[in-house]
Amino acid sequence: MSRFCAILFWIMIGASVTQAEWPIPTADGTTWRYAFTREGETEPGTLTRQLFAPKNPEEQSILRIETAINGIAHSTEFLKNESNAILAIAYRVQGGKPEAFDPAITILPGELSFGTEWNYHGPIAGLDLNLPLKIVGEGDIYVPAGKFRALHFRGEKNEGLFTVADFWFVRGVGSIKETVTQRSPSGDLLSRNTIELLNLPARQQTQPIAEKKKLEASVSTSSDGDPLNVISDDALQIVARWRGHGLRKNARVRAVWIAQDTGIAPVDFKVDEATAVAPIADAFGKFTLSRPPDGWATGRYRVEFYVDDKLTDTVELTITPAPPRSRSALDFLNPDGALPASNF
Repeated sequence: MSRFCAILFWIMIGASVTQAEWPIPTADGTTWRYAFTREGETEPGTLTRQLFAPKNPEEQSILRIETAINGIAHSTEFLKNESNAILAIAYRVQGGKPEAFDPAITILPGELSFGTEWNYHGPIAGLDLNLPLKIVGEGDIYVPAGKFRALHFRGEKNEGLFTVADFWFVRGVGSIKETVTQRSPSGDLLSRNTIELLNLPARQQTQPIAEKKKLEASVSTSSDGDPLNVISDDALQIVARWRGHGLRKNARVRAVWIAQDTGIAPVDFKVDEATAVAPIADAFGKFTLSRPPDGWATGRYRVEFYVDDKLTDTVELTITPAPPRSRSALDFLNPDGALPASNF
């Protein structure tokens, strides 16, 4: 996730002197809600950006913005307004210590007009990006919040990963849509994130947001099946799935399959393990175990997921005997393939 606030997406032009100094609403609790979709996921999530006004009058020139995905915190940014430009002065990730920037980082230049260019480093559609941006046009766009006349910002970068970022910004509203697509050097799609504004920004009661884990994991019998904690012993495969959040580039993700109590293997016996490399911050993947020739041993298992050798998530799993299969006519075939004669 970003080191710098998504203030770029929230510029608001106010009528009062105070609003002119801060071109975004400064009311405590102002919140932007977006539908958040990622390649490979069937149901959209939510991304929110919430503003926290300073309690100390001496700190009125500083704003705090928190970004969360599905209600779980990703990052906190600290911002200031200087000569109509929006600057990031510090960043804190998932409850860690703030990292100060000296000099401050430009998030938004003072002038927004066609052809304006600047070097951007911050969040777009849930990803942390560092790339040049340019205002390339203006036009009508539809999102769940309605129809808007929006400025179109675009950025491209090719450093092994080819990244294209687009977002649409409306004065007085902020960002209404953002899309980021990343591809491998061979052109394979690695990720595609999109957020769309659900409704106009509004004040909400400010509450602490829970931290988000670096990695979320689940187990199923297919790549896109529902998460399961109980699987029958006739399953053809078991798929351990993971999705990262704010991972470092080329982080090592390792899954370890452990038999806790099967009555056959020793307690906490390591059955297998596999490792993958996460090329981007929100990478996702899977590890697959095929059913052994003699079937799965019933009992209790767990799958441990590590990021750079640090245990990040654990999924508990129980394998149970498959229910008895109902007998069909084929079970009564004679050796020659014919059904037995009926007694009726």
